[in-house]
Amino acid sequence: MSDLSSPRSKSGVSLKTIFERLNGEVFLNYPLLTSLFVTDFALLSFGREPLLLRFLLLAGLVYLAMFFSAKSFVSGSSAEKQP
Repeated sequence: MSDLSSPRSKSGVSLKTIFERLNGEVFLNYPLLTSLFVTDFALLSFGREPLLLRFLLLAGLVYLAMFFSAKSFVSGSSAEKQP
């Protein structure tokens, strides 16, 4: 099993690369948005909200996930460019 390569997406980026570039500092720099992200995820996972509210919560969760990934990848790429 050790000779198996890591799973890659269609773009050729492995999950290991994605997890290496996601850093915890982004979550610490935005504590309010982090708490909204965790609360939103918990409500969608364990709550019993009406359908319309679930769609709004899902839209918020997708927005926050894109925000954190964009901030994480921007901070990671700027650190790589510095000598």
